[in-house]
Amino acid sequence: MSKFLLALAAVFVLAQGAWAQAPQVIEVRSTHTAAETLQHLEHAIQQRHLQIVAVVDHSGSAHKAGLELRPTKLVIFGNPALGTKLMQMNQQAGLGLPLKILVWEDAKHRVWLGYTNPAVFARRYDINPSAKPILIMSKALHAIAAEAAGS
Repeated sequence: MSKFLLALAAVFVLAQGAWAQAPQVIEVRSTHTAAETLQHLEHAIQQRHLQIVAVVDHSGSAHKAGLELRPTKLVIFGNPALGTKLMQMNQQAGLGLPLKILVWEDAKHRVWLGYTNPAVFARRYDINPSAKPILIMSKALHAIAAEAAGS
């Protein structure tokens, strides 16, 4: 029995280490300009019959405030059916929904897409990372970002 508990404890410690190493944000490099990437992103989202809630133009707002910011736009979108399933598991998940993908240009003029790692989302809201809605979210975000990036 003590060997079993020791093995269980070891698995728990290893799992915690894996969680700690999971990237907070998944980044995908785009082969397009920021404007083209944004267009491809919106198209990839709409093609999957997801709802775009808003596009936040961070760089445009910065310029209006008299500040400089390289192209940076946040696309907020979702699937009410999937989001509801997540909120049924933990209503606080509504704080992280709808989903978001950021498009930005870095100092070397490379364009990136980034989104919160669904495993991190699951952990934050105490949802099993193997839960079907989390797996669906992971697959969808990966496919959307890859398509928008041209990879």
